[in-house]
Amino acid sequence: MNASSAFTPLRLETSLKTELTLHLTQEMRQRLEILQANILSLEHMLQTELEQNPALEIVQDEPDEKKETELTETNEVTQETQEALKDTAVDDYYPDGDDSYPSPYTQAAEQDDRENIYSAAPDRSSLEEQMLNAITAEFSKSEEDFQIAKYILDLLDDDGFLHQTPEQIALYLGCEQNKVAEIRDKITRMEPVGIAAYDIREALIIQLNTMSYDDNSVEVRILKECFSELLQQRITSIGNKLRIPQKRIVEAFELIATLDPKPGRNFHEIPSRTVQPDISLIYRQNKLKVTINEGPIPPLRLSRRVREILDNPKIYKKEDIEFAKRKLESAKMFIKGILQRRETLSRLGEELLMRNYDFFSGRSSQIVSLLMKDIAEALSLHPSTISRAVKDKYIETPVGIFPLKSFFTKTEHNPLLTKVKTIIDAEDKSTPFTDAQISKKLQEMGIKLSRRTVAKYRMLLNIPDCFQRKALHRPHNTPITPS
Repeated sequence: MNASSAFTPLRLETSLKTELTLHLTQEMRQRLEILQANILSLEHMLQTELEQNPALEIVQDEPDEKKETELTETNEVTQETQEALKDTAVDDYYPDGDDSYPSPYTQAAEQDDRENIYSAAPDRSSLEEQMLNAITAEFSKSEEDFQIAKYILDLLDDDGFLHQTPEQIALYLGCEQNKVAEIRDKITRMEPVGIAAYDIREALIIQLNTMSYDDNSVEVRILKECFSELLQQRITSIGNKLRIPQKRIVEAFELIATLDPKPGRNFHEIPSRTVQPDISLIYRQNKLKVTINEGPIPPLRLSRRVREILDNPKIYKKEDIEFAKRKLESAKMFIKGILQRRETLSRLGEELLMRNYDFFSGRSSQIVSLLMKDIAEALSLHPSTISRAVKDKYIETPVGIFPLKSFFTKTEHNPLLTKVKTIIDAEDKSTPFTDAQISKKLQEMGIKLSRRTVAKYRMLLNIPDCFQRKALHRPHNTPITPS
């Protein structure tokens, strides 16, 4: 055999590959954060920005003569400075050419009756604050890790569960998927243990793991292999399936019962104190009108002092000029984010008013439930934008104050949830359907859904199992007989 023929020759090749990825700019991320914030959170964000950015300042009351002089001086921008600023001029944001950010309540007649109505209490629950402090301490050494952890925190629902995969989060943030998974894993082991889990089963398994129960333990095996049977307390079935004595299954049940199935319950709980609505519906000339509440947000403008540095680049150091450029751009993005938030909330409020006018005006007691994708389509926005605009915000109406999310159905992302709920709603309450029977009925409708998946969907809908539903339906004076 020829020695030279024993080796395959190496070949170098080049190829082109088209790949679509999403990377958000700093400006886009800031706009999304501002949109997602309610008015109280926005006030806190503004205070932080004012402390960190000298290019952003509050418009103070000034004598008219002094104000006119300063405006004249600051409007004299040299050609050299214009080249350096490029698109940083604020004229694009204010049609009247003013460099201030006007508060919507500058008219005293509108503000006097409203400015002291609402409480300024923070809207974060104590658990959310606790978790924010915990991730700050844990991930503060890396800015990227902290941003990922904070984003995961923002995604948690009211029970502390996460509904986005590491892949989705990594795509959104433009980071490594493994990094997201690693950070989520660390968060799930913080107090309360199990927070940021994907569902109840994972939360319980994580709690057992931290108690030194491994995957071979009876308790973990029950959760992993017999979760549906656990929900229905089918001890015999679990014992036969795992080949474990029923006595040992009962012991495992007792331990699992001590765990918290929703470790982050009330994660985004709004305190029972008065909240401050972001949108108000007010009668004007016998018609309901939309008003965006930004009373705590003062009028803002770009700092004249920082712009003066850019106007006179020859008398300042290079590093001072670069610093001024960065801060001015950051201030401009912040102001633009507030303006865009106002516009989005205003359009959303108009759409809600149009679709629920009878309810808001008191003509009907029924709310017309909406789908976020339908509202997004009507406003030419992405459904995720509507979701952020709705998050943790309230609307004040003549018939009461409501969370914005109360006008949107929770089952829009999965029509199968609606199917399961419809079947359960139509059942005979004295003999409710088991998960297996619901699965069979879905099959008759041409929908193949396993019993275990039905149980999962039922739990997502916060609907008890058939035994609990039967017990809830049973009259109080009816004795419970063993089955």
